[in-house]
Amino acid sequence: MEKSSKEYRYIMNEKTFGSVGPIVRVKWYDAATQIKTHTVNGKNPEEHLAMCESVGELIVEDRKALILVQHWSDTDGVDIMAIPKDWCQDIEVLKEVEKCISENSESPQE
Repeated sequence: MEKSSKEYRYIMNEKTFGSVGPIVRVKWYDAATQIKTHTVNGKNPEEHLAMCESVGELIVEDRKALILVQHWSDTDGVDIMAIPKDWCQDIEVLKEVEKCISENSESPQE
C-alpha cells in the first residue's frame, strides 16, 4: 500500500480526492500528559497513552510513517495528518480506490 510523493503531488495538481489511496480508519496511540496522578500503572503503561482514531485517504505509507488526507479545498489545498507507523495499532480499510474511467471510454466515439 506504499504511495510515492509523486502521487501526493497529483492530488495537489489535479484537485482529486479519493483517487490515490483507500479511505482508512487508523487507531493509534498518542503521548498523553496526566497531571496530579497518584498512581502509575507500571505493569501496563500503555494505559496512560491516549487512544486516537483518524479517518482519511491513505496517500503515503512507508516503514516510518503514514499520511492521511483528511480535508480538501480547491482554495486551501489539503489538510493532512502524519502518523508515526510505530504508533499505529490498527489500519482498517473502509473503502478501496475506485478505478478511474478514461474520458474516451465514457464518451461515444464521434
